[in-house]
Amino acid sequence: MTKSTINPIKKSRGRPPVDSEQVNFRIQRSELDAIDTFAGGQDDKPNRTEAIRRILRDWLVGHGYLKDGE
Repeated sequence: MTKSTINPIKKSRGRPPVDSEQVNFRIQRSELDAIDTFAGGQDDKPNRTEAIRRILRDWLVGHGYLKDGE
């Protein structure tokens, strides 16, 4: 009898659960272009979603709505 190669542990798919919520919105083309320019100027070339996260976090920290490192 041969051993089964099927793994009995079910792996989850998709993003791991985090304390977050999806937000969908429309944005002007000129603002998208500016975000893309920002992302292109970063050393690690983040995708648009990550660039928006960074811009938003920087603004929130800079205006005192979020502590740096949170």
